[in-house]
Amino acid sequence: MAEITAAVVKELRERTGSGMMDCKKALAETGGDMEKAIDYLREKGLAKAAKKAERTASDGRIFQCVSEDGKLGVLLELNSETDFVAKTDEFNDLGRAIVKEIAEKNPADVNALSEPIKAQVTATIAKLGENIVVKRFARYVADGSCVFQYVHNNFKVGVLLELAPASNDAAFAELGHSVCMQVAAMNPAYVKREDVPEDVLERERAVYRQQLLDEGKPADRLDKIIEGKLRKYYETACLVEQEYIRDGDKKIKDLLGKSVTVKRFARFSIGE
Repeated sequence: MAEITAAVVKELRERTGSGMMDCKKALAETGGDMEKAIDYLREKGLAKAAKKAERTASDGRIFQCVSEDGKLGVLLELNSETDFVAKTDEFNDLGRAIVKEIAEKNPADVNALSEPIKAQVTATIAKLGENIVVKRFARYVADGSCVFQYVHNNFKVGVLLELAPASNDAAFAELGHSVCMQVAAMNPAYVKREDVPEDVLERERAVYRQQLLDEGKPADRLDKIIEGKLRKYYETACLVEQEYIRDGDKKIKDLLGKSVTVKRFARFSIGE
């Protein structure tokens, strides 16, 4: 049996990222054999990770990348159990690695991520001692348009936005940033009123109708009042109908003008 010195424990710890006591135990269990100890820790790490996967991951961070030409963008929500783990280098290295893979390989969904990435998730779980979940991502490829991103400084809210047509001037870049901040702050559900599904509108009408009946409003006035309430609904739910957060006298459609349109957006918020 090889001597288990402090230097050997240190080497195993550096090679695996495992805790000191785990490294000591692994070396003791494997007779001081470094390679067998590494395998031992990997096996135990997988078992620990599987057990931790049962725990709720409701914290985490938003990660993003947008290519220099604005033609490709990725937004990712990676969850952990605590903000403490979300701030670690290992967690952030994992987030960046996942974003890079999504950008380069265009997986269909989180289940289609590569085996090396899944192994990195498992290894990070084992090392940090918390469940980690790749919750969701958005990937935009621009065609005659431009992708923008915004992540709040606490990394808990992020936005991916596509505006058309593309432009290289500074005003267009500022417009993209402003609309991203609008989406982050006001959380619209749709781009424009035409995007709201009819079944959603019918539910809104039904709720308004019952409210008005309960208030004793005359039946012959209900339809007109309901349409007025729907206009208010559009001003909350539809991005282009919202008041601009930096200037209440403008709506986002005024900010965009006649030449620029919002093609789509994604907004991720940790815990939603």
